[in-house]
Amino acid sequence: MGAEILLYGYGLVCLSMLVFNVLYALHLRAGDRRLDRRMADIRRQVSTELNLIQADSNQPVQVSHLTWMRRRLSRVNYLLAFDHLLNELDSSDAAFQSYMRQMQPVFLHLSTVYWRRDDTQAAYYCHFLARHRLPQNSELDQIQRVLLSYLSKGSLYCRLNALKALCSFGSPQALSDALEELGRDQSNQLHEKMITEALLTYTGSADELIELLWQRLGRFTLQIQRAVLDYIRFKSGNYKRQMELILRDEGRDRELRFAAIRYFGKYPDESVRGLLLDFVRDRNDLRWEYAAISATSLARYPGRDVVDALMGAMHSPNWYVRYNASASLEAHGLSYEEMMDVLSGNDRYAREMLNYRLESKRLAKLSLSRSSGARGEVTAGV
Repeated sequence: MGAEILLYGYGLVCLSMLVFNVLYALHLRAGDRRLDRRMADIRRQVSTELNLIQADSNQPVQVSHLTWMRRRLSRVNYLLAFDHLLNELDSSDAAFQSYMRQMQPVFLHLSTVYWRRDDTQAAYYCHFLARHRLPQNSELDQIQRVLLSYLSKGSLYCRLNALKALCSFGSPQALSDALEELGRDQSNQLHEKMITEALLTYTGSADELIELLWQRLGRFTLQIQRAVLDYIRFKSGNYKRQMELILRDEGRDRELRFAAIRYFGKYPDESVRGLLLDFVRDRNDLRWEYAAISATSLARYPGRDVVDALMGAMHSPNWYVRYNASASLEAHGLSYEEMMDVLSGNDRYAREMLNYRLESKRLAKLSLSRSSGARGEVTAGV
């Protein structure tokens, strides 16, 4: 009897899962149909306005259309449909650009509407603005100011999408204000890598943005300062002297000095060569990060003194220092056999690292050859 009850219970669970899957599939299909209907409604409205603008470039968008769009797009389902429609339109078309410029009062209204919504809808609205780069004009400045208030919301995605939206169409001043706003809540900050990646999407002049961010660097939290320094490293080689000041200042936060070391790894400069060599030669276990990062940066500095310093770093008890030193020695053109000969194979740390690098390289080649062979078999089968 107990086995039968267990069997009937199992069958009931399976039947319930089947019914749920069927109902969910029907719900998705119904949702797709509703989305298509909303897109059709918006397409008719937008196409009418685009045709009028194409016939007369000075033709303003009708007030009734702006009112209709403001009312419809205040509902997130219609905003989603408009998002899909914009993906289909040619953003380089002059009529489309004129239409989007005249839609700025609607977007300003929506910015205030979605700020009062839950974090999910607010995050999606910021995502919408980030995807569809709005043209610069006077109305846009007001949207930027409203978007700054989105940065105080508790949702990580809302704050990140708001920052990306400002990177899409914001001014350097607005972005700088945004970074200050992000630093106000110490317990709820974005990771510096997220901030750097968002800044890398900035569509304006990187030089103008960097100049302003550098002027206001002291206003940011240390976490945001690190993100800004990484952004500068990716975008400009014109800040060597400023980075050198950070690198030589022992009172600076060490993460900022690490960022400066990485900067000089991308933009070599002879003025810091001696300092990088000193870091690599330092055997203080508490300063191993300086040695490890400097070992990587020295890959682009030629000279026998650099090779000797990296050879010495191969004897470090720290795995990361040895690994980075071996990679930089390889970048200097030394083979692992040459390194083994120079090191005479007497040091266990160095020998283990070289064997590790050789084995990793062999496995990488083996994996590449297998993937190439698999692609060849697929091509032959086709």
